[in-house]
Amino acid sequence: MRRYLGGRTPEEWLGALLMTLVVVLLGFQVIARFGMGRSFSWLEEVSRFAFVWAVYFGFVIAAAGDRHIRVSLHIEMLPPKARLVMLTLADLIWLAFNAVVIWHGYHFTVSMFEFPYISQTTGINLVWVQMIVPLGFAFMSVRIVQVMLRRWRTGQGPVDSRIGE
Repeated sequence: MRRYLGGRTPEEWLGALLMTLVVVLLGFQVIARFGMGRSFSWLEEVSRFAFVWAVYFGFVIAAAGDRHIRVSLHIEMLPPKARLVMLTLADLIWLAFNAVVIWHGYHFTVSMFEFPYISQTTGINLVWVQMIVPLGFAFMSVRIVQVMLRRWRTGQGPVDSRIGE
């Protein structure tokens, strides 16, 4: 699939498209406000929604690359097998946390379908914005499992983000 996406994952493309949308909408808002003396409130709201979704896709991208925040000094001092065990344990705890967020996010999303909360300026049901919480954590969980499997297959630990690619 990466071959068809230019070597990038779907979440990288979606995150880039959403950030591009944010920049374009806010740029147009600045031009409209200061160049034409007119302001569009829906532009700011839609750009905020796109930014929230882009941030969640950024979380997924970080999880897929095993580049999320962690204290790694003590992990680097362990022997390779113990390092794998500790990283797996940490990821299993992370997956348990994700499961709780997905569970509660799902029920929150369902309740927003039953009792809609409508955006004031765009008139859309905010369930479409809030839906990224359970979806983002579900996508992140898939990537975490993939990283765990890759780690056990290759024996390599986490990527040190201080070292260039």
